[in-house]
Order: sequence, then C-alpha cells, then structure tokens
Amino acid sequence: DVYRLHRGELDEIKDHPQRSDRLVELNVQEQVFNLAKTSIIQSTWQDEHRPDLHGWVYSLKNGIIKPVFEMQAGAELDPLYKYDDL
Repeated sequence: DVYRLHRGELDEIKDHPQRSDRLVELNVQEQVFNLAKTSIIQSTWQDEHRPDLHGWVYSLKNGIIKPVFEMQAGAELDPLYKYDDL
C-alpha cells in the first residue's frame, strides 16, 4: 500500500538505494498515521493530551537515527479515521 500511495514520488527516484531509503521513510510515516488512527491513541489524546508520535529510521550504513515524521498529541485527522464514541 505504501508504494501504491506514493508511486509517483517513488518512480521519479532513479537511484535504487535512494528509492529504497525513501520507501522506508514513507513506510514509517504511514505507520505513524496507522497508530494515530487507533481508538487507544485517539482516546489518550482526548483525555490526557499525550503521547506525541515519532517515526524514526535507523541507518545500518552509518548508525544514525533520522527523525522522519512526528504527530503532536491531538493532531487533526481526516474525519474518516476519527472515533466518535471515546
């Protein structure tokens, strides 16, 4: 699904290692969104105004952790993903 959602961007990257790295970053971003779409996270955001969600990528090449995506507690979500009865 990640490739399908971001096919246009990924197909423009001709260097295979760079394309793979970007696909990993986009996957991390989508997984942060998936967490935000859960009732447990939305309920905690509503009641306790936490946690912030962070998506990082660890590079096996250089050992560096790269922050890729962050969502603040209570971030606005598409209404399609909001739970009404929390």
